Amino acid sequence: MVADSCDLHLPKSTEINKFVAKTNFYKRANIAPKIHNFIEQQVDRITWANKVAPTTMNISSGEVVEFQVFHIQLKTPDLDNAVPIFIQKSVPYPILFVISGARGVRVIAVTKNADSKPVIIATDWKPSLSLELKGNSTDTIYKNYLIQLSPSFAAVGGDTDKHSEATRIKRGIDALSSKIKRETQINKRQELARERYELETKLKGMIG
Repeated sequence: MVADSCDLHLPKSTEINKFVAKTNFYKRANIAPKIHNFIEQQVDRITWANKVAPTTMNISSGEVVEFQVFHIQLKTPDLDNAVPIFIQKSVPYPILFVISGARGVRVIAVTKNADSKPVIIATDWKPSLSLELKGNSTDTIYKNYLIQLSPSFAAVGGDTDKHSEATRIKRGIDALSSKIKRETQINKRQELARERYELETKLKGMIG
């Protein structure tokens, strides 16, 4: 079970453990056929696992009034990011998605940058995960979970915009590394290596 492989150290008072039909999300938001297909083909089961709020824990409220934990059991090895983005749009409170499948378990959250564009913050796939429960308010507990999901998010102090930029730069570095491996001309390889070094220097300046 998903809950056995990912421990968020939440008290029993937060437990909901309620099956959520996929059709519930289809009713709440307009869904593109592609995303509908992703959900039907990739998702086996969705469980509303926990509700973290002053009504379920001895904590104060904040900008994050409450947040939810959803467990998603997969049919396929991976889950397209469009699925948690869509589900988050259909729910008024932040969600931590605990994803379980053949590759293990990972945790995903969907936040927004300054332009209100969705930003994915996630762990890698692991055989098991344990995230520390830290904080005395919904705001601090939620943010501390997010920081534990991604080293780059933690490195920029939980700044969503900086995390988005760091992720974009990292993708650029990976793309250049692939090009360097394929390139046969020495001059071109050196040019690509210089571009990669510039991006690596920029990334190091952002996240240390």
